[in-house]
Amino acid sequence: MGTGSVECLTSYASRLAAAHCLSPAVLLGRTLAPLMNKKYWLQGWARPGTKGSALGNSFNTRARALNGNGVIARDWARVIEDLTMRNDLRFLTMLPWANVLPSIHLLRPSRAWCPNCHEDQLVNDRVVYEPLLWALRDVQVCLSHRRRLRFQCPHCARHLPWLGRRTMPGRCSQCGKWLGDDTSDGSPDMVHADEFAWQTWVVKNVEAMIVAATHLPSPPKERIARSLSLCIEHVSEGIMNRFASLIGKRRNTVWGWQHGKTNIPINDLLRICDRVNLSLVDFLYTEALTANKADHPTTFPITDTTAISRCRRKFDSAVIGRKLRTAAEHHPPLSMQEVAKILNINKRFLYKHFADICKAIAARHAEYQRARQEEWRSEKEKTFRQISKELQARGIYPSRRRVAALMAKRSELRNNSSRKSSTGKNSQMAA
Repeated sequence: MGTGSVECLTSYASRLAAAHCLSPAVLLGRTLAPLMNKKYWLQGWARPGTKGSALGNSFNTRARALNGNGVIARDWARVIEDLTMRNDLRFLTMLPWANVLPSIHLLRPSRAWCPNCHEDQLVNDRVVYEPLLWALRDVQVCLSHRRRLRFQCPHCARHLPWLGRRTMPGRCSQCGKWLGDDTSDGSPDMVHADEFAWQTWVVKNVEAMIVAATHLPSPPKERIARSLSLCIEHVSEGIMNRFASLIGKRRNTVWGWQHGKTNIPINDLLRICDRVNLSLVDFLYTEALTANKADHPTTFPITDTTAISRCRRKFDSAVIGRKLRTAAEHHPPLSMQEVAKILNINKRFLYKHFADICKAIAARHAEYQRARQEEWRSEKEKTFRQISKELQARGIYPSRRRVAALMAKRSELRNNSSRKSSTGKNSQMAA
């Protein structure tokens, strides 16, 4: 705690479970979920009305949010703080920057690790854990060992969720084997000098940001817009087009950032700080910025996009209305996005001038989708009952996992046969 190598919350939760001889699934289902008072935790994010379990397959895709800056991270940090009598677990997540960093492009979807770091932890009898740095999408390299992070288990070649039913730091949650075994030949992990220089800058700045959060208050929401305005003023003399060209973004995007309409994703924020020669901590926490203008190009294009002159299209209300009424009777029902694409007219334009018929098309398509979804559910339930009866007839207990595996296999066979028939029809048509 208090360093750039602070542990991430998913790693801490899995170690906490192991310290009490529990699996992460039991810790969540029996202890944490009831205290959160949110049913979807008990369901493992499964559909209401069905039997789900904590840390089920549907939860694995959302487990990375535990290290993020949203509601999920806040719920977990609060509950574990109450149980462990700590008050600093929010620093194991990106919660200190919830006001200024959006969740987009922030976290990677699956676990990443450095095999050498895990091996060093084991050999030197230190705690085996996963730093918060490894959860960030922009961190691709371990500076200590000058190698890329690994994303697949070297034994079973699977991508691993950040928190699964059997997750333990340093071990694969699928096959259970040690992730510190470096079985690669080294060539895929080599880092070129330019990339290593960029990753060094990224990691050092992110580490400094993580350290600053422990002794500085969280930046207010207005910080990004204020700092960006100061950068534009210092670097490009207040001309937004020049600044947008400098960082390689569109003018409208920069305008939205400057006026507080949207927050800057961390990958773009790192690029901006690099181009204006400013540290990430200064951008987020310092009131007065002094960006360096020495390395900037002396000439800027007026804009980063090429203007294309187009002839104004003639608007025929009667023709468009007739086409929309025809589309409203199409079977199967079309969505408004599909109708707009067929007519080659912007969907917002259609809603503005033909609101009633557009709403009718959208409602018809929504009703059709609901009917298809209900039909799909009925078919799934029928297949589920059929497989359960077959297993019982063979004297095999129809567990949820066994039935789900057979359903997935039959669905794959059905999809393959449909592809073959479709290929056959296409070849006959071509002949």
